[in-house]
Amino acid sequence: MKKIQSFVREHQLWRNALWLLLFVPLFFLSQLPLVSMLFSIRNGLDARIVTILTVLATVVILFVFYVVIKKSPLENLDVRVITWPALGRNFLFFLLLIANNMLAYPLLQQEGSDTTKNQMALMELQAHAPFLAMGMVVILVAPILEELLCRAIIPRLIFRGAEPIGYLAGALFFTFLHGPSTLGEWVAYGGMSLIITWVAYRYKRIEYSICLHMTLNALAYYSPAVLLLCLLPVSRVFFPDKL
Repeated sequence: MKKIQSFVREHQLWRNALWLLLFVPLFFLSQLPLVSMLFSIRNGLDARIVTILTVLATVVILFVFYVVIKKSPLENLDVRVITWPALGRNFLFFLLLIANNMLAYPLLQQEGSDTTKNQMALMELQAHAPFLAMGMVVILVAPILEELLCRAIIPRLIFRGAEPIGYLAGALFFTFLHGPSTLGEWVAYGGMSLIITWVAYRYKRIEYSICLHMTLNALAYYSPAVLLLCLLPVSRVFFPDKL
């Protein structure tokens, strides 16, 4: 066993390959909260039970990812890097994401839809899912796990030594996860993926892209609260003595 560990440590490609093998079960495990919620709803369980099962699945999978990241060469997640200036900068990228959606909207309309198929599926699920359970999956689970998979594990572990290519691979994988099938959907999700990927690549902290992803998903799920929260970092940047 020690010889195997020594060999892996000395050969970068083998380390990358091992992370690729680990990526597959991690990806399927990341779907556990959504799958548990869908299973509970389709079996007609009470809304409280659906919420409890979703929360339990969320806690389990977040703990698994926490252990994996802690054992990996990646830095541990640290919310302290989310400072007020960082939030203000993230807000500018958030506006860029909104601009990308505005660019995709006319294309989607020409294709006979006001939104993407992925978004329509989420809206249909939202009509049947408990508010807390759905919010947890959309605002908490999806941003954290998708960012860790696509903008941490893929570029910095699987493609370690070729990180720029890895970030592009992660961006493409993220886009494919959302199932684009038309030009409008490719613009919507491809543009979103490139913007968030740039944040992770440029500032070297996955927390920034997680925060940005959370904000965008929260806007889609419950826009009034997000619009109010977005004013806080902007106010802090321009009026630091007032808050």
